[in-house]
Amino acid sequence: MITAYATEQPFDHLELYRAFLERETDCTGTVVLHHGRVKRPGKQVAGFSKVELKALTPDVDERLAAIARSAEEKFSLNQALIVHRLGTIGACDSVLLAIVSGKTRDRCFQACSWIVDEVKKEEFIQLIEHP
Repeated sequence: MITAYATEQPFDHLELYRAFLERETDCTGTVVLHHGRVKRPGKQVAGFSKVELKALTPDVDERLAAIARSAEEKFSLNQALIVHRLGTIGACDSVLLAIVSGKTRDRCFQACSWIVDEVKKEEFIQLIEHP
């Protein structure tokens, strides 16, 4: 199952993880989770006051879903979830949640890392740090 979307609302990573686990079967040997948060110092502005996550295209949800589908195929996953924040957020706020499940840990660790790298390319979501 693929679930992927962007939201301007804060998300509860623990509730999303619980719901993810409820959809699992006995075919799953590993679940890997990446919970990305906004950290200081920033990449461009060390002591930023806020971060803006701006959609560069109107099809952000579709692009996130395409990344999840590609990961599912490439790494033989059982499930993939990607949630990305948009809008203005502060330090320590959740920005990205990627959860994958599969038969083996090596595939799941690789898949989760690959998903994060694909999203962080900033081809369709731009991160802007404000002083």
